[in-house]
Amino acid sequence: MTIRLGAGFFWTTEPFHEFAGLLEEAEQLGYDTLWLANEKFFHDMYVMATVAAERSTNARIGTFIADPYTHHPALTAMAIGSLDEVSDGRAILCIGAGGTGFPPMGIQRVKPALAIKEAILLIRELLAGKTVNFEGEIIKFKNGRLNFNPRADIPIIVASRGDRVLQVGGEVADGVMIATYAEPVGLRHALSMVEQGAQRAGRKLSDLRVISRVDACIHPDRQAAIEAVKPMVGVFLWTSYPDRTFVELVGLEVPAELEAIIAKRDYNLMKENTHLIPDSFVDKFCWAGTAEEVADKVTAVAEMGIHDITFLAHAPEGESTRHTLIEFARTVKPMVEERLRGQ
Repeated sequence: MTIRLGAGFFWTTEPFHEFAGLLEEAEQLGYDTLWLANEKFFHDMYVMATVAAERSTNARIGTFIADPYTHHPALTAMAIGSLDEVSDGRAILCIGAGGTGFPPMGIQRVKPALAIKEAILLIRELLAGKTVNFEGEIIKFKNGRLNFNPRADIPIIVASRGDRVLQVGGEVADGVMIATYAEPVGLRHALSMVEQGAQRAGRKLSDLRVISRVDACIHPDRQAAIEAVKPMVGVFLWTSYPDRTFVELVGLEVPAELEAIIAKRDYNLMKENTHLIPDSFVDKFCWAGTAEEVADKVTAVAEMGIHDITFLAHAPEGESTRHTLIEFARTVKPMVEERLRGQ
């Protein structure tokens, strides 16, 4: 059984020439998809995705993630159609609710499941070359079309850990990216949500591409790896507030002191308070530790039938994410595939 690997690139602060070299190396390591982040006020996602397209040959190029609030879905259709041309048909539109960077712009994340569904419906019509009038509850578009001819069947993936958004993915998308559930207990629940949505549309779970997306750090020092991913745990605890369903689902509770800080809705407070995140949150929502420990976690996911694995590489302070990218491709992936063959 073959594992299909995707690499997510987040908080891209490196100069373009360094980042481009990392993208080239990722493709050489065998990564199937390069996912470029939409973290606000870092490098622009579509510019970085274009760099990825120009510096790679076969790897697919994905948005990570587009959202229906900061970029009108009609402009998203325009951007993904353009990226698909630049990459010779390798673009993937991954869309979700987003959240980071919204407060400084005064943007509210209103009814995300509905907004994502409406966005996908509009984007599909525009990619099909139609002149569209769309009057949704959240998304509106009047008598417009794209003035070029994009590929109509650019894959659309919905990314989320939230129940309603996962259901929307099952209903209207080509696939789902299940975010941050690092163990089967969370994934089983997420898959049941996707299946509910698929059934509403007369589809089966097997009709969809299912991707497991988890933050990861591989390091000889397990505790160093755990600390490296905690800032990202803080990000999704902040963006999902006040919804704690996914936390309770895996038997955890956000510590009161940390929750009080999150409730202030000042994103800048998170980085200095990651020490308040218990290690148990990393165990449930990340893959962090030695290569063998990470392989144990990924194997448990793959044994559920999910062989499409995407991760965001993180590194301890002062170190590079390159080590995790290399170790995941050269050590973890072969180890997991060998275990699957032995079953």
